Amino acid sequence: MTAIIRHFSRIFAFVGLALIVATGSAQAQSAVPGAGYYVEEKMLVKAGKEEWFVNYWQTKVLPVFAAMPGYMGYTISTTVGDPKLAAEEENFGPLLPLGPPDQVFIEHGGIQLRGTTTNTMIHFDSLLRGTYNFKVVHYWKDAESLRGLLPLFGPNWTRLNGDADPWGTLEKDYFSNLENHWDTVFRVVGQDGTRIVAEGRK
Repeated sequence: MTAIIRHFSRIFAFVGLALIVATGSAQAQSAVPGAGYYVEEKMLVKAGKEEWFVNYWQTKVLPVFAAMPGYMGYTISTTVGDPKLAAEEENFGPLLPLGPPDQVFIEHGGIQLRGTTTNTMIHFDSLLRGTYNFKVVHYWKDAESLRGLLPLFGPNWTRLNGDADPWGTLEKDYFSNLENHWDTVFRVVGQDGTRIVAEGRK
């Protein structure tokens, strides 16, 4: 009897898997479903301040963002290798180095430049090699919530950290430990069927 049950269990599992493949119900999810925008924040943290940076950001800065309406989460990433792994264990192939590559022109089939097939990709991040070592990505629900970022940051900082001069404190304690810092805003597409390019928009 046990053998029969196991036999039919395998059949049902196979049928279930076939149905998932056929119906597409096992599709991958967006990293943050429902996010309308994200802000990519790159920074070059000074040598020896890497652990400090992550701790300061998570304990002092993150709660300020988390208190804002429409803030949906974040990721912190780094180009610094995992100290628990040997270098070869983070070798993901010539097209996928950890961080920006040391070459600008890399062989890549099919790519065209101005109508001419070059089979070469231009890895512009290579030009930024050494200009950043950490990246924080902030996810926002919609344009309205992202517009509230700058107006709400100061008041939220003061309320949560008991500091009446948030920007002065950040300049002294935070930005002084960074060699550089810049932000870029991206709009998330492909989740709700909206048009990517709006006709008539200037």
